[in-house]
Amino acid sequence: MTLFFSNPIGLGHITRDFAIAKEIAKSFNYYDFDFITGLKAFDFICNENDSSKGTKFNVHNLYFPPEFSIDEGKLKNSFVWLLKYVSYFRKSKVKVQTLLSTMGKNWETAPLIVTDEDFASLSVGKDLNIPRILITDILRTHFIKTGILSHIEKYLNNSMCNLIKSSDCVIIPESGDNRDNIFYVGPIVREIKTTRDELRKRFSFNKITILITTGGTLAGHYLTKRAVESFKRLQNRFDCDLIISFSSAISLNDQGDEYCRNIGFVNNIHEYVYAADLIISLAGKSTIDECLVYGTPGIFIPIKNHFEQEDRAREMGFSYDDINKLDAIMEENLSGLRLKKEKKMSNGVSTAAKLINEYLNK
Repeated sequence: MTLFFSNPIGLGHITRDFAIAKEIAKSFNYYDFDFITGLKAFDFICNENDSSKGTKFNVHNLYFPPEFSIDEGKLKNSFVWLLKYVSYFRKSKVKVQTLLSTMGKNWETAPLIVTDEDFASLSVGKDLNIPRILITDILRTHFIKTGILSHIEKYLNNSMCNLIKSSDCVIIPESGDNRDNIFYVGPIVREIKTTRDELRKRFSFNKITILITTGGTLAGHYLTKRAVESFKRLQNRFDCDLIISFSSAISLNDQGDEYCRNIGFVNNIHEYVYAADLIISLAGKSTIDECLVYGTPGIFIPIKNHFEQEDRAREMGFSYDDINKLDAIMEENLSGLRLKKEKKMSNGVSTAAKLINEYLNK
């Protein structure tokens, strides 16, 4: 048995983790994973489990992290969130220790911990001298730039660096040069076996199709509303359809069915990304990676003051201020200047699975 701890903030972690587990099951005939996560990530993997396809994994709903405070696309009170996260981290360590104790002798047969940016399980694993594999796309945080709390974040970063250095293997879903215990494998996304034409037919994508998808939280509500407003202004000039995927808890009021089709929260959003002609999204890593691997053009507007998203958006040529230029950016894409399917990166899921399998056989 292998414990796979997946950070439950958003859906990017669990989707790539499930992709890796499926690849290991398919290529190496290993199925004995217990997934530990929470929130929408727990719902996702419960819905994806399919014993007929060899992907029936045990799932534990363990984590309930603090939510970011987002107002009009801007991260607010990051210092408050950081303090809440410290408390969450400590409570999570206790939960992990309790989980291991309830497993009893079953845990003694577990070969390792695999963790996707869940540093509580990484810390407990280090204390118990359990082999550990970390999947992460960040090596340090910088939410707080100045003030006393920046010193707290610096301390946490040092602790995180020590955990990373102590891990047996660190898998980074980015491009780079391997060194020490760190292995760069490129973006990790779910594989798609169906052709794009078949998917477009199944989804009734009959025109140029724009897809707005902002993940498993409410953080993208502001971007969704602004993108719909831009589409309303442009729709008479372009023969295209707008598809939206967001939580049912969000209401667009009078901007709904007349202008777009809402598919709600769907587990196979990666297939929609592949089938669409243009993506509008926050600068979450999973969606950007899917666009890079599947070759779908995208507009990526980061949450302001969210260092991860701002860094990724910058690499893709976007910034938060582009939310005020959506009309022009969308028009540029719809005019054919940028609307072109172009696969830019290979899927790193197979490489990640091979690395983990080496530790399963030790």
